[in-house]
Amino acid sequence: MVTASMAKGWESFGALSLVGIASVVACSSNNPVPANGDGGGTTGTCSPPPSVEDVNAPAGPQQCSTCSPTAQCTSAQPLDACCVWVAESKDALADGINLHRYSTTNPNAVPDLSCLASPAALGTPQTVTLTGYVWLFSSGVDSQGVQVDVYTENHPQTPDGTISATSLGTYTTTATDPIDPVDTTWNSKCPNGCSYRQYTIPNIPTETPIVIRTSDAGSGQWATLYDYNIYFKNSDVQNGQVSYDATAVAGPDLATVAGTVGLTIENGLGLLAGEVHDCSDIRQFGATVEAGSPAAHQGPIFYFTEDESDPLPSLQAGDTSHLGLFGALNLQPGTPIRVSATGQDPANPGQFLMMGTYVVQIYPGAVTAISLRGRRPWQL
Repeated sequence: MVTASMAKGWESFGALSLVGIASVVACSSNNPVPANGDGGGTTGTCSPPPSVEDVNAPAGPQQCSTCSPTAQCTSAQPLDACCVWVAESKDALADGINLHRYSTTNPNAVPDLSCLASPAALGTPQTVTLTGYVWLFSSGVDSQGVQVDVYTENHPQTPDGTISATSLGTYTTTATDPIDPVDTTWNSKCPNGCSYRQYTIPNIPTETPIVIRTSDAGSGQWATLYDYNIYFKNSDVQNGQVSYDATAVAGPDLATVAGTVGLTIENGLGLLAGEVHDCSDIRQFGATVEAGSPAAHQGPIFYFTEDESDPLPSLQAGDTSHLGLFGALNLQPGTPIRVSATGQDPANPGQFLMMGTYVVQIYPGAVTAISLRGRRPWQL
């Protein structure tokens, strides 16, 4: 079963769906295994850009080795993560432990990096029914009145982040829809339990890059959120169904997050949110992220505190907490934005791995959510 990219707090706000690829290191189609010391190493100084393969475009001139970085390497951002310059993390990657979602209970667990060099094979699509619950970012205790739409990505092998012109199906949650039975009383926003309503949409393809949009169905309460890099394997299908918990966000929450980092949301611009996971879908501590370039967003990429019930942005954090959360504000819509995440291999200190890279679109006044959770089958 596949569940929501983001749970509660900004984690729901930013469902980032992504990719862990080979590395921030020298990497070609016949050498996808990370090499120690490439991409800037631990020196904190710039080195010639390594030939990092663009896993979103597995053939021809779309490789990162032939693309042009959107900014210059600096001592603060020396890692060439698929032509996106990223800061070195100060901490080694580590699993989120004893969280309520996307977590492990094993105190000795180490990140699963198996898919970074060897993604699963892409299967033959089949049509199934998609069902799940609509979780909320922060404000609100009941997700009724949220419209859920499902889209396909247009060109996953030559990505520009655009999606199909029409949705594959739509559903609007109501007060009569079943409520997620999972215990949510741990959430400080609804100590008596949250009412996350079920949605169901038929005729959704497996083995296909999917984007799920949540929006307001008429109440004026909900903002619009595009959740990228969703993918249902054929092995996820049970009795003709796959499951995924969508995410909705109340409009005022966007301003609240912006205000926490001393910014306001500008008219016509968009927001980015996401998580970094490992190949077993466990949230990762110690990852660094960049979106396009520092000039692509107002203020720096920011990370979030450890409070799963109420995570807040922290401009002092240099990499992700155990919640794996990050965000950016006031990005220009209408152009592709590449989001890349890196992390320091806990088994090889000083070796920086590319935990994910993905191209998304930004939408005016909306949230683009992307969870980087292992290299996808189409990212060969």
